[in-house]
Amino acid sequence: MKRRDLFKSLFAFVPLATAFLGITGMGLSFISPSKDKDKKRRIFAMSLNDLGVNETRKFKDLRGKDLILLRSGEKEVKAISTVCTHLGCAVHWQKDKKQFYCPCHAGVFDPNGKVVSGPPPRDLDSYTIDIEGDNVYIFSKDIV
Repeated sequence: MKRRDLFKSLFAFVPLATAFLGITGMGLSFISPSKDKDKKRRIFAMSLNDLGVNETRKFKDLRGKDLILLRSGEKEVKAISTVCTHLGCAVHWQKDKKQFYCPCHAGVFDPNGKVVSGPPPRDLDSYTIDIEGDNVYIFSKDIV
């Protein structure tokens, strides 16, 4: 084989091999599951001026799950899920007793979502909150 024929073969093979590897790599990245499933997104919830101390506001996260924002201090806000961990009933904030109550089976949770009494096996789910100036942000799992 002459040197000139060898170079012609290489110049034809290298671009084809590169294209094949690129297309294969894109295909594998498309069909393989995302490794960053627990990616969280920071979403604006409200301004602190919109909620008084010891007041609540209902909110939905990116997945449509209901939660309650509870302002417990001047710069302290908690985001607690309204889904009871027993059978999935909706819990309600009782302002006078300062507790969450599940009417299905009399489950009671403190203002932090911790089980006080009743059949719930674990605490209510909570969300991470970030307060920047007077703005309240919630970190919610991203929709995949």
